[in-house]
Amino acid sequence: MNVTPAAPKTPFHGRSRLLIIFAAIALGIPSGFVLAHVIHFPLVRSLEDYQPAIITRVYDRNGVPFAEYAIQKRIVVTKRDMSPRLVEAIIATEDADFRNHGGFNPKSMLRAAFRDLIQRKKVEGASTITQQLAKQLFFTPEKSWTRKVNEIALAIDIEKNFTKDQIFELYANQAYMGHGAYGVESASRLYFGKHAKDLTLPEGATIAGLFQHRGGYYSPINHPDHALDRRNIVLGRMLKEHYINQQQYQQAVNTPIVLGTFKEETPKVGGYFSEEIRQYIEQSKNFGVENLYQRGLKVYTTLDLPLQEAVEKVMQRGLRRWDRRRGFRRPSRNLITEGADPETYKDPAWTSDPYTTAKLYTAVVMHVDRNGVTARINRDNITLTSASFVWTERTDMLGALKRGDLISIRLDEDSKTHTRMWKLDQLPQVQGAAVVLDVKSGEVRALVGGYDFQFSKFNRAIQSRRQTGSSFKPIVYGAAFEKGLTPADTIFDEPIAIPMGSTIYAPKNYYGKYSGIVTIQRALELSINVPAVKTWMMVGPQRVSDFAHRLGITSDIPPYPSAALGAAGVSPIEMTAAYNVFANQGVYVKPQMIRRIVDPTDRVLEEQTPVLSEATDPKVAYEVAYMLHGTVLRGTAYEAHTLPPPIAGKTGTTNAYTDAWFMGFSPEFCVGVWIGYDDPSRTLGPGATGAEVALPVWIEIFKQIDALKLRTPRPDFEAPTGIVIVPMDLKTGRRGVGPCARVVMEAFIAGQEPDKDCSGSTVAVSKLPYYLQRPFYQPKEFEPTLAAPDASAQTGEGGESPAPPEEERTSTAAPPPPPPVPKPPV
Repeated sequence: MNVTPAAPKTPFHGRSRLLIIFAAIALGIPSGFVLAHVIHFPLVRSLEDYQPAIITRVYDRNGVPFAEYAIQKRIVVTKRDMSPRLVEAIIATEDADFRNHGGFNPKSMLRAAFRDLIQRKKVEGASTITQQLAKQLFFTPEKSWTRKVNEIALAIDIEKNFTKDQIFELYANQAYMGHGAYGVESASRLYFGKHAKDLTLPEGATIAGLFQHRGGYYSPINHPDHALDRRNIVLGRMLKEHYINQQQYQQAVNTPIVLGTFKEETPKVGGYFSEEIRQYIEQSKNFGVENLYQRGLKVYTTLDLPLQEAVEKVMQRGLRRWDRRRGFRRPSRNLITEGADPETYKDPAWTSDPYTTAKLYTAVVMHVDRNGVTARINRDNITLTSASFVWTERTDMLGALKRGDLISIRLDEDSKTHTRMWKLDQLPQVQGAAVVLDVKSGEVRALVGGYDFQFSKFNRAIQSRRQTGSSFKPIVYGAAFEKGLTPADTIFDEPIAIPMGSTIYAPKNYYGKYSGIVTIQRALELSINVPAVKTWMMVGPQRVSDFAHRLGITSDIPPYPSAALGAAGVSPIEMTAAYNVFANQGVYVKPQMIRRIVDPTDRVLEEQTPVLSEATDPKVAYEVAYMLHGTVLRGTAYEAHTLPPPIAGKTGTTNAYTDAWFMGFSPEFCVGVWIGYDDPSRTLGPGATGAEVALPVWIEIFKQIDALKLRTPRPDFEAPTGIVIVPMDLKTGRRGVGPCARVVMEAFIAGQEPDKDCSGSTVAVSKLPYYLQRPFYQPKEFEPTLAAPDASAQTGEGGESPAPPEEERTSTAAPPPPPPVPKPPV
């Protein structure tokens, strides 16, 4: 449509234009209608395919929305989904003659033109609903008679091509209603917490009053007094147009505006997960940015919202708990220093919602003395006694806090007495990630990429690649089992030296302790370093790397012995998917976050199914899983042994305690947890092992899984065909018959189980200092044997974390008297 450009304005030109418009209105109305029927506006045809920008919603696996994306927050509804009172209120206020005119109202325009002539400027619009729709869709907000003439002609053409109900629906769904809401349905949910069809007379009048938005002047949230005045004007118009009687009018005018919250309001959880969904759709050649923000897609995902919420809370509690152990940090902000008044300060995070436990609240320090601290949240003054900050190792906070400081506090509840107490806390600097996978389908049920998505958008669960430490060892042993080794095979644990060109690599065990002859099972249970490195050397770097890649790890695995101890950087989601192979009998399932994407009419645009591949033999996977079960029963993951069985898993700790991991699974879920600082060189502190830092968070996640009744306890993992479970001496790897040191049940590929019984001599050798056991050991093929001098080395189980108390010795025969130490073989 061509719009004639405006000529330079002069007073005479303006008066002439007004006179021409008067003449056109008075004499040319009939011809205008005829002209409109002859000249068709192509723009009007575009309304037939017009789709206003509507919200894309992301749903969890149960159909509950938890995220949305839109340029304009709009929910399109038909007229029958609007309250009749709302429809009447809009028509009475915006265009009382809407049902009768043909696109514009000559009487209103004459009145407006007369006022414009008197004022010698454009002061009154008098636009019909159809004209307003034309203006909103096709014109700029500029006020000129040139635009008005085109607007009238376009409105006439709209009326010619669309019904009154269609025009009204377009108008009611298009208008901006404040606070990011477009259309009457979004506004009804925002302001009154209900659907547009459920609005009462006073509520409908309030919404109708928002069509004259005026920059938020009539917002019921920001200006309730203005909103009330505007609502009453609308009610007055309804009374004048005979939509309501005097009694209804008076009753509605006397009703206060009471705001509400929509029950289906998007929960503020799953930020890291939904961000991955957003990026996927934006980058997809099938969708892109426009479809994401304007086409109202419905994305059905794999997320379990209650579990996600629980995992987020568990991670936040765990990170704060560890951060407190690292010591108290003085607040970084003081209101007085910033020139603000602590008495009148209002924090953006403060709401009128009831306080909940375990959540951090920002508070303003009002007073500090020897008796404690007085702080303020909103209008509530809170007292923090010495019991509230005992973790700081201070008896008072004088010198540590001062008036005007912004601090973090939380409401704690005693699990036994249920009494509540406010406690001092701090926003943690340490970060974490957690992934919960459905074992069979690979669906991501929960994903946490950091302490809080609002503070940091960096998704550590997917984007971060950190050294995995000892959590990589099961991958080394899995590759070894493919080569023919078994959990009963023994490795000689001692300080070793591995030539690496001109340098020597000399791996150490934790706490400088060495066992001598040790089974692979026991070496994994206690996460002993030297046997893992020796196994890596025996298997070969290529086999280990190939095995890791078949488990879904995309990182390059360096061909150096340190790779056995987790020197390669891997993302938490890839490590979780790798461990999932052990739980899933050798089948790798690519982590999946989306089930299907549909359009607003529920037409399926994309549907995703599990992507599977056979990573290893089911029997090999089961051997590793069963070994990891032993880690829970007797090793570094012993703290998890109280969880309903079966549970398996492995700790991970890197050099200098920079990364703490725990990876583990049940038959239903595989869960990975990583904790560390974003700076990979920053240590978590002395003794910050995976068992100490990550395992408690992992245990709490599984407790939440059990609380939600998402898994069924059973005696053990289901064994594939070709697996036998037999008694084995944990110390020597022999069959658990005879005078054994410690008998455990062990899984083997049929035909590979131990065939020699325990003997008194083997038990006696296992009790010798590690260096005296060497003559009784026959090295395996390619096992490094060059001992490294280490005067500090001690005999003992050099586990990553202290082992649980040893069970009573189990044997199939009565223990004989202590045997003499045998002579070494010739």
